[in-house]
Amino acid sequence: MQKYSEYSILILRVNKKNGVIKMVHVLTGDKGAGKTKKLITMANDFVQEAKGHVVYVSNSSEGMYQLSSKIRLVDISEFPISSYESFMGFLYGMISEDYDIETIFIDNLNAIISNDDVMRFFSDAKNFTEKTSVKFVVGAKCEQVSHEGLNVEYMAV
Repeated sequence: MQKYSEYSILILRVNKKNGVIKMVHVLTGDKGAGKTKKLITMANDFVQEAKGHVVYVSNSSEGMYQLSSKIRLVDISEFPISSYESFMGFLYGMISEDYDIETIFIDNLNAIISNDDVMRFFSDAKNFTEKTSVKFVVGAKCEQVSHEGLNVEYMAV
């Protein structure tokens, strides 16, 4: 992946539905590049205009005081997530419990699932976004960004 700055945003485009282009945003970069800070800023900016609920999933409570009180922080380390499947089940359960979730921010994806499952998650998130109104904004370390079936657009920040 070509680096444009300390981190880059990848946008996985999804089909246009009801005039709205749905996407999965992926913030990538090395450790210490500022992904968490940018995700928190994006979440706080996004919640101001959101019509539904905004959820911020992280592997710690780091940043909880920087997040708007309108954002639901989920510290995934408090739950018995032991595999990719259990993480996806957790997300599906969260969404099925609250149909008003508009956007899920996921910080430090590599600490939640194995590096081998990161591209699989992007593909599954893209497929999920095609079927629902939930959007994903994900912070992850990933060097391999090309994946069959994913339409990736690069955007520098």
